[in-house]
This record gives sequence, C-alpha cells and structure tokens, in this order.
Amino acid sequence: MKALKLKFYANSKIGTDSALYYMDKLANTSSSPYKTFAFAAQAYLKTRDKYPINFQSYSDSIQKYLPQIKDNNQNYSLLFDIYIILGNTSKRRGEMKAALDFYLKAESYALIINDIERIVKIKGNVALINQDMGQLDDALRQINITLKIVENNKKILGKNYNNRLYKTLLNKGAIYNSLLQENETKLYYGDSAIHCLNRILTNESLTLTQLNYGSVYSKLATAYTLKKEYQQANPFFQKSIEYFNAVNSQSNLYNSYYNMGVNYWKQDSIIKSKKSFWEVLSIKKDTLLDPNFVNTHKYLSEIYVKQKSEDSASYYFTKHQQILKRAKLEQEIEFDKIYSEDETYRLKKKIESLKKANVKSKNLFTKTVIVLIIIVLISTYIILKNIKEKKNAKNRLQSLLDNSKEETKETTSATSISIKNEHHLEVIEGLKKIEKSLFFLKEEFNLYTTAKKIGTNTTYLSKIIKDHKKMTFSEYTNELRIKYIVEKLNTDKTIRAYTTQAIGEIGGYKNAKSFTRIFKKYTGITPYQFIEKIETEL
Repeated sequence: MKALKLKFYANSKIGTDSALYYMDKLANTSSSPYKTFAFAAQAYLKTRDKYPINFQSYSDSIQKYLPQIKDNNQNYSLLFDIYIILGNTSKRRGEMKAALDFYLKAESYALIINDIERIVKIKGNVALINQDMGQLDDALRQINITLKIVENNKKILGKNYNNRLYKTLLNKGAIYNSLLQENETKLYYGDSAIHCLNRILTNESLTLTQLNYGSVYSKLATAYTLKKEYQQANPFFQKSIEYFNAVNSQSNLYNSYYNMGVNYWKQDSIIKSKKSFWEVLSIKKDTLLDPNFVNTHKYLSEIYVKQKSEDSASYYFTKHQQILKRAKLEQEIEFDKIYSEDETYRLKKKIESLKKANVKSKNLFTKTVIVLIIIVLISTYIILKNIKEKKNAKNRLQSLLDNSKEETKETTSATSISIKNEHHLEVIEGLKKIEKSLFFLKEEFNLYTTAKKIGTNTTYLSKIIKDHKKMTFSEYTNELRIKYIVEKLNTDKTIRAYTTQAIGEIGGYKNAKSFTRIFKKYTGITPYQFIEKIETEL
C-alpha cells in the first residue's frame, strides 16, 4: 500500500491518468487510512487538472473513512498527508477558510511527530493561505517563523534544505509585494521584497530550475512596478518571460505578459503595452471572473483611443462591458445563495432590471428590423440595376466556355495521366526514403516540407498516402513516430528512465499531454504503463 501511495507523489512524472489508476487501486484496499488518502488524492488530481468530477461523492467517501482512522503514532504521518491534500484541494476550489482549517489540522500532526520537513511545508502553506485571504500580517508572521525554522535546521532538512529555503524566500518576497500593494506609501515593503528575492539569486548553493528563475524575476519585476520604478521592472519582466517560455509555463506567461502590459502602459509606451496585452489574449481566450482577462480589454480600449482607432476602441470596450455583465451576474447568484433575508427587496430590483432589459431589447429589435429593411431595399435596387449586365456577362462567359470545353477537357485528362505515371512510384519510393532517414522525427516535418523533399505537391502527396497507406498525413506521422518510440523503449533501457516529456521529444512531440494521449490511442496504455510492462516481461 505504501508503494501505491507513492505513485501519487510521482504524478508529475508518470502522468495524471496513471496516478489516478494507482489511487483507484489504493481506494479498493481494506485499510481505512489508505482508502481515505486515495479518495483525497483522486479529488485533488481531478480538481487540479480540471477533470470531470463528482466532488460530493469523494467528500462523502472521505467523511466516511476519515473518522475510522485511529489517532495514534502509527497514523500521524498519514493523517498529515491526508489533511494537507484536502487543504490543497480546497485552495484550488477557492474555499480558503476550509483550506486554512485543513492546513492547521495538518500542522498539529506535524508538531506532534516533530517532523521538521513537514512543519516547514505546512507553515509555508498556512502563510500563503493567510496571504490569499488578505491576512497579510499573519502571513508575514508565519513566513518569518518558517524561514527561521529552515535556517536553524539545515542539517536535519539535508538535501531538501535548498529547496525549502528557495520557496520560503520566494513566498516572503511575494507577501512583501502584497503588503506594498495594500500600503502604497510604505515603499520599504518593496525594498524588503527585493532583498528576499536577491538573496535567492546571490546564493550560489541554490540550484534553480528555469521555472524557479522565472518566478524570482517575475516577483522582482512586480516589486519594482509597485514601487513605481517602471523602467527598472522592464528587464525583469523580459527575463521572466524568457524562462517561462523555455518551459512552456502558460499560466505564468499569462500573468507576466499582463503585468508587463500594465507596466508599459504606465510608462506611456502604448505600442509595447498593446503587444503584451495581445499576448495575454492569445493565451486565454475567454476566462470569466479573471481580473487580468477583464482588465486587458479595458486597457486595449484605452490604447486604441489614444491611437484614435474608433472601431478597435469600441470593440474592446464592448467586449469589456459584456464580460463585466456576465461576471456580475454570476457574483449576484453567489450573493443570493449566502444572503436571503430581504427577498422581497431583491425580487423587486430584479423585476425592475428585467423591465429595463426588455425595453432595451424591444428598442434594439425595432432598430434591427428597420436596418434590415433598409439593407434589403438597397440590395434589391443594386441587384435590379445590374441584373442586365450580369446576364450579358454570364452569356459571354458561357460562350467562351463552350468554345474551349473540349480543349480544356483533353488537356486536363492528359496532365492527370502524365502526373500519375511519372510520379506515383517516385512518391512511394520517396516516402520509403523519408522513413529510412527518420526525417519524420524532425521539427520541420510536415506535409509541405515532405512534398517538397520528395518533389511533388501537397495535394498529390495526401492522395498517395490516403490510397497507399489508408490514412491521413497526420495519422501517418503519428504512426511513424509512435512505432519509433516503441522500438526505442524496447531496445534502449536508458530511455525508459526518461520523463514522459523527454520520451515524447525523442519522437518529435513537444507536449507531454498530447504525446501521452496519442501514445495511448495507438498502444492502449500510457508510456509509463508501457515501460512497466516491458520491465515486467524482461
């Protein structure tokens, strides 16, 4: 059961689907502690990755088995793990109070067993929840305690010391940024944030990933922006984007581009600001109740006003208002669920709003009908005016077609036969050479480059593949790549130790999730499960 439990913590390596598979196995054991852990882990993974989920069902199962776990030394560590997962799930669902309660419960077990690693981890989580809830003084107090524990227990933390120090300093910098945002005149909060973040960059013993560097530079840029030192923030935003791009971290890129857009706007650098906001919208197409997404439309509207582009300014202003109305509607629904004392007053206000909406709708309908009638009349007039010329033109065109019909037909037929006879076999042989040279593994491999390499056109190549291979070019590409990867996994033990991302890249796939989905489509199992199968059979 312990081995199955560890599969949850390896979810970033083995993939969410595989982790859920093992958690399902763990949930079917007879142990109440491990069953509870499994249900909590499944709920977290599905919530995090936005899988379809019956959350109430998981909640009921957890509430059924959690009270059955004996409160003793044997179970304290497992209870800590369960409560911290429950806290993480509640945080992702936006239920901050529930998350804080779960974290505090987890902290109590960490203190009982005096596990420094767990104490540091949970205190850091509590600090972040305090920050999210606006309890910034409590957040700062918690993170200071956490930092002191980390610095005083370097030997105990061992190999985890550097990672814990990095996370604690990063979170402390973020909390100082929040304090400055709440107290704009207290610039020393910004200085404190910069000091914490520079401690990370100047500590040579810390081994940082590209994502780590991106996070540090992003928060440094935010600190300078909050201090209104906009030009100093620019290079840090650029660095954060470079690092986030390197690891394709879309959520971090989204926030960095937005913050950089605001920063350029405040410098009156509207061209750069506009480009940054365009990047924001290219990442997230339609995200309701996201302040950055909503405000991006407002900023773009203001930018186009400055550029005297009326249509674009109106478009983004209208879009901004539409999103606000939809967001406001959802917030009012949530408000009604909580406060229901004055139902009569609210109903009256809703009826008044509905009447106003109906009047606007009728006016809009009337105007629309008038506009449509005018359009129809104008269109009819234009059609009648030109119908004679169009008829004459049609007759002339038909005459020309009739005169050249036989010639065109013969030419077309001859050309078709010529192309087929000369190129059919050459294209087949060309495909064999493509497969033999492993050109399909290269990034530039696509229908166009393949057709060009063989010496034909894309339409003819697609037809040959469809007739000869009985598949589309995309299916042909995936079949070649998956067959190559399967062969490599079977013959090269070293590759089996690679991450899913790295294995996918061997076959020309840049996205681990897409690779896993395609691999499973062709083999019936995930790459990780395929490797396990190979290892079992050897």
